[in-house]
Amino acid sequence: MPPTSRTTSLLHVTLLLVSILLLPLANAASLSKTDRPSYAQTCSRLQRALSPQSKVHHPPTLLSYYQNAHHWFQSSSQRPTCILEAGSPDDVAVVLRIIGETRTPFAVMSGGHASNRGFSSTEGVHISLRRMDGVVVKGGGVVEVGFGARWTDVFMELEGTGWNVVGGRVGGPGVGGLTLGGGYSWKTNQYGLTIDTVKSFNLVLPNGTITSASNITNSDLFFALKGGLNRFGIVTSAEFYAHRQPPKVYGGFIMYPSFSLPAVLNATMEFYRTSKDPRTQVLTTTASSPIGGSTSIVLFFHDGPERPKAFDRFIDIPHAVSTMRAQRFYEFVESIPSEIVALINFRGAFATMSTSALTPAFLDAVKNETDRFGRLMGSHHGVQINFDIEPFVDYGKFATESAFPHKSSPLPLNLYFAWASQADDKFWYSEMRGSLDRLKVVAATDGIYDDSFTQYPNYALFDATGEELYGKANAKRLRKIRDAVDPERVMDLTGGFVI
Repeated sequence: MPPTSRTTSLLHVTLLLVSILLLPLANAASLSKTDRPSYAQTCSRLQRALSPQSKVHHPPTLLSYYQNAHHWFQSSSQRPTCILEAGSPDDVAVVLRIIGETRTPFAVMSGGHASNRGFSSTEGVHISLRRMDGVVVKGGGVVEVGFGARWTDVFMELEGTGWNVVGGRVGGPGVGGLTLGGGYSWKTNQYGLTIDTVKSFNLVLPNGTITSASNITNSDLFFALKGGLNRFGIVTSAEFYAHRQPPKVYGGFIMYPSFSLPAVLNATMEFYRTSKDPRTQVLTTTASSPIGGSTSIVLFFHDGPERPKAFDRFIDIPHAVSTMRAQRFYEFVESIPSEIVALINFRGAFATMSTSALTPAFLDAVKNETDRFGRLMGSHHGVQINFDIEPFVDYGKFATESAFPHKSSPLPLNLYFAWASQADDKFWYSEMRGSLDRLKVVAATDGIYDDSFTQYPNYALFDATGEELYGKANAKRLRKIRDAVDPERVMDLTGGFVI
């Protein structure tokens, strides 16, 4: 490409990205004339009340929006009246007292990977935790992490210490959202979910009280925070039980053409049946394509520098791209291609179901669904349609008492859809639900699903009920805990599932 053409292309891409990022800032039409002034008054009051450790952007600029409120999906974002970078638990306490008094809608954001609109975004006060991102290695194999940190930053900070914690699998997700939603990890087969490794949470209750929760102190609240997301206050940091980390791990990803997909699914099934080493994991993604059939990408992880034999069956399948190598843990996590949709900021959502096992018939049904959406993408502005198959093994033995039940080692299936036009929102939400309904029929026929199975909160679509997320008993217990810690329903002013 000649220099002039390259420059023009880069300019077009830059203008596209800027225009997309400006969309949430330009869209103020959804706010009434009476709402905006009251929200602005709350923002002004906060600006006067907070310490120099915090900062209020009032109104937000493009830079402050991108740094603090930009989400994984454009459809997850809203235009806030102001952005508040909270710098301390004391300031968070002030914020919650004022918000509770004024009944101003608000949001709390860690990494911005929530796929549901309003779950960490708002038209009122947007609270960013990015200033509260410290990582402290304590004695006895405990690491305290601020909930404004992203997992890749945590892993980088821990590099060279010999310690690691059970956290996110790709670049981008924040510590707060992933932890409070459960936390599937590359270390799950070895240590359970992220919530199973939490020693204590430090949080501000809805009435502004600063406290902590553990098995010893506020044990009901500790239970609720492990999967209960943002219903019980604002968590500012947590202590995690750490584990020893080898200097290097082996892994990467392999991309496969459409003709290799049946072999990839067979290999995934064999891996699930025969894998015995908890240090070894794979994640198989089927991807819809409007031309040329469905493709796949498999992510590989082994918690050590050597390549395990369990990967051989995948490596022998004809493939297009491979990044497999020994590398440091944070390098491995950063290498996973997870930010493409986020960079261009399309619309999208996650949806999910869980099974008790994997079967060939179920994996074949996933392939059929992937093929089906390849035929629909072009007529409905589809950009990316993935089904993530996660063959964990017996991790429920590490389960602690948690809002999200996982002692039976449920296997989550994640539907990850992205599209370009707001006009297609209802279509794709409906299609995701329909796809899950069809897959549930196949899974139930194979004896690996029934209606009592719960949905993993971090993958669930916005309309999931408390019973669908936590089961009847846990949902009832969570409502009782919520009534005790938040009788004024302050946390109802922020987005999230209705429990």
